[in-house]
Amino acid sequence: MKPQIWRFDNANALYYALANSLSNAVQGFITPTHKPVLALPTGNTMIPFYRIAADSERDLQVSLWTCFNLDEYYPITPKTEALSFRSYMDRHFYSHLKNPPLRREIMDGSAKDYTSECERYEQQIKDAGGIDIAILGIGINGHIAFNEPGSELTTRTRAIELHPQTLMANFKGEAPFTHALTMGIGTILEAKRIFVVALGQNKAQAVKGAIEEVPTRTLPASALQSHPDVTWFLDQEAASGLKA
Repeated sequence: MKPQIWRFDNANALYYALANSLSNAVQGFITPTHKPVLALPTGNTMIPFYRIAADSERDLQVSLWTCFNLDEYYPITPKTEALSFRSYMDRHFYSHLKNPPLRREIMDGSAKDYTSECERYEQQIKDAGGIDIAILGIGINGHIAFNEPGSELTTRTRAIELHPQTLMANFKGEAPFTHALTMGIGTILEAKRIFVVALGQNKAQAVKGAIEEVPTRTLPASALQSHPDVTWFLDQEAASGLKA
């Protein structure tokens, strides 16, 4: 499937375009019996977007959202709680809202039985009717959520060992985690619409592979080629490897 590819001269323009697109998309999933279900990312790239989204919460109708985070580090302990994605979402988004989302769901990174926790989360997504809109980043190595290279393209929510490149990108110095819980590629591909955000020259090779090269497990984001409704939000550097 051919995706929509939007290029922007700067990050600020990209974030506002993403917010506008999300506002329009959310409208299409509001009915008398259904409210929009979103899969939300974390990471430094998304911090400015969450600030804009909080300022635009009425236009985005955030109070109607059911939010599922894409992933969480594992295992979370009291010592590492501040590094969790649960803390990230509270710090950068939820605490800035006047009216919080209808539901906020994230995997429990402190769960003793991670297999049961992943099964529980997968069931929650199904019970909510599946993901309507998934917002994704892309790793330097082509991962989406924490589906690292080598992940089967049909995977469901599960635990995974983090790639050294991911740990280097996410942490300065020694990484406090080696594993994470992540929504699977198969789960993500069941989303009705997908938005992907990439900024910077260091993402150009992964973006090119994900969009233009033959899908492969070595580049998990390439699985998005099979989805009928994907929009890429790229700055000029991230888009620099694309043919057109």
